[in-house]
Amino acid sequence: MLQRYAKCPVCAKRTVLKVPPDVINTAERFPFTVKVKHEDHYFYINLDSQAWITDILHPEQVE
Repeated sequence: MLQRYAKCPVCAKRTVLKVPPDVINTAERFPFTVKVKHEDHYFYINLDSQAWITDILHPEQVE
């Protein structure tokens, strides 16, 4: 498990994300967008080919 840190764009709390290293294996292109469940809401992160976070997105930016 890879640990990544992010500030939630919905509630502004800092959180530790546990990213499985194989999550990017299904990616056809990068950045690869992943939905993250956080407490009672969610947000999105974009990952590069090394599973590093390139962007943290509010749900309104994606949906």
